[in-house]
Amino acid sequence: MRNVAIGLTMARAHMKALFFGLPVHGHLNPTLPLVRELTRRGEEVIYLSTDEHSARIASTGARYRAYRNGFLPELGSVARRLDELAWLFMRTTGEVLAGELESYRAEQPDYVITDSVAPWGHWVGEILGVPVVTSVPTFAFNRHVIRYGVAHGVRPRSAGQFLSKLRHIARAASLMRRLRREYRVKGPGLMPIGGQSGLTLVYTSRDFQPCADTFDDRYAFVGPLFEPRGDADDFPWTWLSHRTLVYVSLGTLFNDALPFYRTCFEALRGIDAQVVLSVGRRTSLDTLGTAPPNLLLRTHVPQVELLTRTTVFVTHGGMNSVSESLFNAVPMVVIPQMSEQEIVGRRVEELGAGVFLGKDAVTAERLRSSVEAVLADARFADRARALSQSLKAAGGVARAADAVQSFTRATRPTKATADV
Repeated sequence: MRNVAIGLTMARAHMKALFFGLPVHGHLNPTLPLVRELTRRGEEVIYLSTDEHSARIASTGARYRAYRNGFLPELGSVARRLDELAWLFMRTTGEVLAGELESYRAEQPDYVITDSVAPWGHWVGEILGVPVVTSVPTFAFNRHVIRYGVAHGVRPRSAGQFLSKLRHIARAASLMRRLRREYRVKGPGLMPIGGQSGLTLVYTSRDFQPCADTFDDRYAFVGPLFEPRGDADDFPWTWLSHRTLVYVSLGTLFNDALPFYRTCFEALRGIDAQVVLSVGRRTSLDTLGTAPPNLLLRTHVPQVELLTRTTVFVTHGGMNSVSESLFNAVPMVVIPQMSEQEIVGRRVEELGAGVFLGKDAVTAERLRSSVEAVLADARFADRARALSQSLKAAGGVARAADAVQSFTRATRPTKATADV
């Protein structure tokens, strides 16, 4: 009997997970160190994404699997359709369940990890009756954080945008009710950004999270998870000779911003610093004209490595970028491109680690004065350094993996609805 018990223990030691990712760099990047650590510990992870990210996913030891849904490979264009998000993601949920649920069931996963804005992952986990872990690459959200955002001026940009969002929410709600009837489960709601599972991983610290005291112990604030991305070899490091470096980037979704880049040329020309401006692959460098002599223009930079040398980071306020900046104690000028980033930017400003500059308020004069203000006042760097310490103390990838394994082993799969 003792040998049988040992065999059962060994059989449950290594478990299989389905990871439902969102195929956008900002959502993918913090999950790869976690997946790498889980596979190192012997877990089998099947990671759902798109072919653009297949090589990076495979490098973690996970098994890459492509979504068959047509919308997801085109997710990079969603920046122009933000008012439609509730409908787009609920429609995708219906299509994923209709076309792929049986193949997921055949995998017999022990648990599911899902991006906080990939609601289909929550639905699959509930239908299969297995534990669900939510991965939150932004702030954790609840009604208190939403009120925080509103109090700090985060609102729809126009009445038309607000009405459009309401229309798409109504369409999504109608489909959600139909899916609940069809699959006989509750589902996570329209946009489960609050984390509605037994364990929610949040890749920041409680010190940086707004309204942190409103989140219970189901939320594990593990700090940022990132690793070098193997793209530093072709960067001209020898060009960086000045003691002061200003790095400018709008990330991967919102970088089709030709007027902003020309404003950067005007604003940062002649400033007592070197400037690295990353414009993304959707912008042709030829269309920008001649850059100022103190500015290095690139379509892509090794951000993780570059931030170790940066003095001030001008950023769109994506959570990955902000976390990487704060981890390296780099203060910021935050120019948000969407409401979620506005909340991040307001939090940076509130905690004294940078300056918030509204997207519609950007002029060459304001951009230059904002950068010079952060360079001149050491208190910004001091606050960034304090937040860096809190992020490093949060536990990182080891704590995240420990939390996943502890939760999934303590929560026995019921599989009560597996045959629905």
